[in-house]
Amino acid sequence: MTTAAVPVPAAVEQRLIATPLLLLLDVDGTLSPIAPRPDYATIPEETQDILRELARTAGVHVAFISGRSVADVRRMMGVEHAWVIGNHGIEVAEPDRSPRTRETVAPYEATIRQAVRRCEEIARDKPGVLVENKRWTMSVHYRLAHPTIVPSLEADISTIATQLRLLLTHGKEVLELRPPVDIDKGVAAVELARRLHAVDGGSVLCAGDDRTDEDMFRSLREVYAPSVTVRVGVEPGRPAPDTNAEFSVGDTTEMRALLEWILARRRALV
Repeated sequence: MTTAAVPVPAAVEQRLIATPLLLLLDVDGTLSPIAPRPDYATIPEETQDILRELARTAGVHVAFISGRSVADVRRMMGVEHAWVIGNHGIEVAEPDRSPRTRETVAPYEATIRQAVRRCEEIARDKPGVLVENKRWTMSVHYRLAHPTIVPSLEADISTIATQLRLLLTHGKEVLELRPPVDIDKGVAAVELARRLHAVDGGSVLCAGDDRTDEDMFRSLREVYAPSVTVRVGVEPGRPAPDTNAEFSVGDTTEMRALLEWILARRRALV
């Protein structure tokens, strides 16, 4: 299946033809349409096909960077030879290898378990609230809950975060608790870009749709100005969100079209 092309300015095209090319791609809302429950989310087969071809292309590195665990991303993707950064940078897996977890996070595993138990107790009394245990971090999803419960839910989760000395972050209808360590998608993205020498005259494109992706956009542009940053989910005719991204596409279908264009362009360079 061929997706309708997304116009790519000539100046942007020039920033994506150097080698190596690193693609840093969020998953939910960027490659996969947002689903009512995290376990319902799927990557369209057409998108997976393009990603598989990109991962097999010489000089191209594909990296998925997600709030999900590495294992969960791999379950969804079915793409070999790709890097996976999970739990907002806490886990890093080289292509086709097991993930490694940052040593600074290990002492908080029991604390996250405790937070999961306490959040599950709260969720039992709030229909539509789902708790996701990702071992090193955890999420409380309220997409299926009635909007009137959100203020009290946020207050309860904030109290747990304070009492357990965890970080509380907000996403699209989700609250996340993480260890208080200096790691986020921005830190992880820059580390990988440096490791693969993409910021040494190569090309970098990163795409995401949520608040946590803003760290990635900002950090990459600070370290390597030619990085191409893309916010997904900006609807035509509606105000764009406050974002550090330089460009935007409307939805996951347009993001697939951009990836398809990149694949075609890289093939033309060979």
